[in-house]
Amino acid sequence: MAIIPLVIGFCKKQGWYDTINVRKIHSGSIPRLGSIGFAPVFLLMSCLYLAGLQGTPVRGYLPLVGAGAIVFVLGILDDFYELSAKVKLLGQCIAGLIPVVFGFQIIRIGPLELGIFSPAVSFVWFIGIINAFNLIDGVDALCGSLSLSILITLGAVYILSGSEYKALPFILAGGIAGFLVYNKPKAAIFMGDGGSQFLGFIIAGLPLFKPAQVFAYNLFPMMIVLTSIPVLDTFAAIWRRRREGRSFFSPDKLHLHHKLMNMGYTTKSILGFLLIIQAGLCGVALLAVIWIEGVRGFAVLCGAFAAMIVFFTIMHYTSRSIARMKPGGPERGNRA
Repeated sequence: MAIIPLVIGFCKKQGWYDTINVRKIHSGSIPRLGSIGFAPVFLLMSCLYLAGLQGTPVRGYLPLVGAGAIVFVLGILDDFYELSAKVKLLGQCIAGLIPVVFGFQIIRIGPLELGIFSPAVSFVWFIGIINAFNLIDGVDALCGSLSLSILITLGAVYILSGSEYKALPFILAGGIAGFLVYNKPKAAIFMGDGGSQFLGFIIAGLPLFKPAQVFAYNLFPMMIVLTSIPVLDTFAAIWRRRREGRSFFSPDKLHLHHKLMNMGYTTKSILGFLLIIQAGLCGVALLAVIWIEGVRGFAVLCGAFAAMIVFFTIMHYTSRSIARMKPGGPERGNRA
């Protein structure tokens, strides 16, 4: 909260404002470097926290810190220079490989032991979540609020499990909360690609920090449910752009928040609506992992994810029907 006003003033002085493209829905000149207020602070404070735990080597955590710094810097460069898709993907792949090589891996998905497929699945998880959080960052406070709820839920799991690493999610959650004071509608600053990609990377990596492998049976399915809004929105974008022969990195206005806006929702109501759904997902995740556990907990999580698929399907067809009823009919791509 102390840093962000300084960042806003500096960005205005330098003329560093968020660019407007097909995917963006805002107007006006809005500073875009809000990630400076929470990303470097988290990397530093999390290391200091782990260094202060008796008998706990911080070295095992450093690969996530180093790779997180790469993602953050790459995102900042993209904010300024609009890097090509190949350069961004290359940087993300390098950052995703580092923690995987050093043991940040998904060991199992419910009853399924991944075995030799663990590194490949973990790598795809990192790259997928980085881009999912980047794509969902289209409405004031949405990416930050979703991240905040996920981190608090993950932290609650660690607390209930007695993990000594329980503070890690809350350190980042605190930073995001300070940023959201200035990012809530109407936003005075955006986090930019440096922030959204960084949040995606850290949220992907924290559950894979080896000493934090508690409730391992359903930990990864829980993360899939918690991130289902950005994950399913990304799957929809991949399908839509592949069908239309466009690059995955090409922007459009057919994401979930765009469809809700097409249905008459305002920025504030979109945020409120999706956060209510996210709160339900967090509740189901905690119930399945902490109290139900095992195969039954896995079934509950699968049911929650299936319900989200149904939700996205309903939103898709509802938005398409509304678009068809508007004067002039649907534009190219509205059938997506």
